[in-house]
Amino acid sequence: MNEQARTLIETLALTRLDGEGGYFRRFHTFYSESHQESGSTILYLMTHRDFSRMHRLKSDEVWVFLDGSPMEMLTLDSDGSHALTTLGRASDGRCPIATVKAGQWQASRPIEAEGWSLCAATMVPAWDEATFTLAAEEDLAPYVTCPHLSRFIGGGR
Repeated sequence: MNEQARTLIETLALTRLDGEGGYFRRFHTFYSESHQESGSTILYLMTHRDFSRMHRLKSDEVWVFLDGSPMEMLTLDSDGSHALTTLGRASDGRCPIATVKAGQWQASRPIEAEGWSLCAATMVPAWDEATFTLAAEEDLAPYVTCPHLSRFIGGGR
């Protein structure tokens, strides 16, 4: 693992995210006036070998690129279509923010071979394990013709 990535994991107190892959820490929880969790933001670091594996959520998720290598995000829609989005520094001419719609399959990884990417991800309502589904092989069968899929399966933890 890149030394900068290792330092950020320690400095930001990130822990390994089992299942999906990568490293994370809940940064903030939003509360309603009735003191119920209404949203959450995490810090998330991924490496080329330990990246965000294909999964879906029951709510929209907004990703914001913070530092490191540009990253690519693959989203798969229920109609069989897909989109490949690159996130990076705005000063480098890249878009630093993307939204993944509720129910879309999604996976992300740094573009550079030995790279790492640090992002923030926000969900409303707050993330809940019951709203998370890690893709099984049969879930991805309808997308077998997607030319990018092989880069986003396996490798995560």
